[in-house]
Amino acid sequence: MDMDFGALLANVVWWRVGLFLVLGPLLFGNACSLLRARHRLQDGYSRKLHHVGIMLISGPCLAVLPDEQLLPSMIVASLALITISFIAAYSRVPVLAGMAAHSLRRRDAPHSRFFFLMPMITSNVAITISALLFPLTLVKVAFFTVAVADGLAEPVGVRFGASNTYRVQDIIWGWTNTKSVAGSATVFVLSAAVFAAVLSISGHAPVATVPVVIAFAALTTTIEAFSPRGMDNMLIMLITPVFLLAFGVVPW
Repeated sequence: MDMDFGALLANVVWWRVGLFLVLGPLLFGNACSLLRARHRLQDGYSRKLHHVGIMLISGPCLAVLPDEQLLPSMIVASLALITISFIAAYSRVPVLAGMAAHSLRRRDAPHSRFFFLMPMITSNVAITISALLFPLTLVKVAFFTVAVADGLAEPVGVRFGASNTYRVQDIIWGWTNTKSVAGSATVFVLSAAVFAAVLSISGHAPVATVPVVIAFAALTTTIEAFSPRGMDNMLIMLITPVFLLAFGVVPW
């Protein structure tokens, strides 16, 4: 793929990227860590609160941009977020460490930093790859599905899933991951809703037929349930656009 990086950089809306980084990882990240520390918020809640919040903050900051500005701005924001997250995960400066503390789960110890950074890096790389390869409408569908559907699955599972858990073999890490029917149902319902909403806003609502919506929700739910730990966001970002292209949801 021929790419003029000078032209890409010229289209970056720097003030919007900066606004996202200030409102997202700096302010909202520290707010989530403060909630966890002072109000004993479970790490499953604080982690996903940050996950949902920071991705939704990117909506008014970046997603509203026209395509020629959205792509380069998204790439720069993703690279900056990866760098900031890596620094925050190992920093002892409170305001820097607060951008990561909310997502360091006790059950991942002694690899809590790894299972914070690995999903952050792989999902942002996947967002960039998807934005370069696929129509941006489909990238937005995948992005907001990860933000809302996947983001809310764990908190709902923690709250309502204790009596309806099931276990899935993790083929990468060699253990089993605990899932819940409540969490999976959340992914199914919200992914369907996000898919229909994004297509409607983008002017592609007629192709969001009931079978396509159900198929998309089922695929997303399956990916979330059976992905190795920390890889579901990446796989949703890479697989669902291909699936939607196969259905002809939007032109290539």
